[in-house]
Amino acid sequence: MDTSLSVCIITKNESKFIEACLASVQSIAKEIIVVDSGSTDDTLAIAARFNARIFSIEWRNDYAWARNQAIAQCQCDWILFLDADEYLQHPAQLARIIRQNRNKAVGGYLIERTDIYRHKENGLVIHYPVGLVRLFRNHRGYAYVGSVHEQINTAITDKGHHIGIIKNAQIIHQVHLSSDDFLQSKQERYLQLINKELEKDPANYWMLYQKAKTHWFLQEREMALQLFANLANDAACPLVLRCSGFCNQAVLLMEAGQLEAAIASVQKSLALNPQQSLGMMVLGNILYQADRYKESIKAFKQVKTSINKLRYNQIIPGDLYVRPAEKRYKIACNYLAMGKTAAALFLLKRALKMDGTHAPSLLLLGKMYAQRGQMAKAQQYATACIAANPGWTEAVALGRELGIGN
Repeated sequence: MDTSLSVCIITKNESKFIEACLASVQSIAKEIIVVDSGSTDDTLAIAARFNARIFSIEWRNDYAWARNQAIAQCQCDWILFLDADEYLQHPAQLARIIRQNRNKAVGGYLIERTDIYRHKENGLVIHYPVGLVRLFRNHRGYAYVGSVHEQINTAITDKGHHIGIIKNAQIIHQVHLSSDDFLQSKQERYLQLINKELEKDPANYWMLYQKAKTHWFLQEREMALQLFANLANDAACPLVLRCSGFCNQAVLLMEAGQLEAAIASVQKSLALNPQQSLGMMVLGNILYQADRYKESIKAFKQVKTSINKLRYNQIIPGDLYVRPAEKRYKIACNYLAMGKTAAALFLLKRALKMDGTHAPSLLLLGKMYAQRGQMAKAQQYATACIAANPGWTEAVALGRELGIGN
């Protein structure tokens, strides 16, 4: 059985991240391919310590081209792509999956990636699971397309091959360790490349979707809202993008205080795909804002907490699943708003059994015990919350109220 693995990374000045990335795959990679576009820091010296095969390129503002340059150098049966600011968790599980694969029709695998974001407004760190096709066979017909937000998915399926889902190995994406200025500049560059792609093909729905997301990131909410609406209401647009378009439109409307319009939008998404988690999560959040707590709980209870029941061709962008602790926290907030504090306490403690570092649950417990006058417990949870998310302004404020760190 063919099981050897090439790991590919595109780099430029990634000395902050590259060691953790390479260390995470060292035990399973037969070869590591680094394609570098002009690093001036220690990136290449670190890569050399891991015996990486290093290739230099001139940057062409085309991420697909750069990835395909790496593919051309691979000598193994399977290829795993990582970005330099990512690392692989549970690498042995991934190696086991390709070693035990008996289905030659499987051309690649979708892998869960946890994007760790930090809200620049308040410093709250969130873990957001998404799905990406990053592991695939070394097949002559497979190549990335798109100068930005590049994909290899279609190349695999166009060859008549299937895409499976890996459930027990995750990629961790450390977005929160990059500065706000860097992320802003990166998204501005992405937008330029997206617009060039759309000049070539104005009906490129994937790029239109990414354009909407980028305008949202850049705080250009009206533009993002219009773009999501255009996608959602376009019958020719792929169903999964329409579903996500309606959901993202709903979130933007909710943020603008237009709750009834937001509910109507997310219900259109759910009508297109009633089985999705994303729509139910968004609906639950909107109903909570509208003080419709029983309905919100009902929506949250239908949100998936595992990748297990997903099929690749049914996955809506942003719809992988919701972490179990987050789901219980959301339901607990509703119970608390209804005055059912015992139910809220029970769910928050269940959430922490699943994830002891879930900062929102820790914060809410700290506040609840403070209101009860149980200051020792309040300080305990507030301290744990600050340790889990040191930069979160709400956690710091609660700690200050409770005399922590003074």
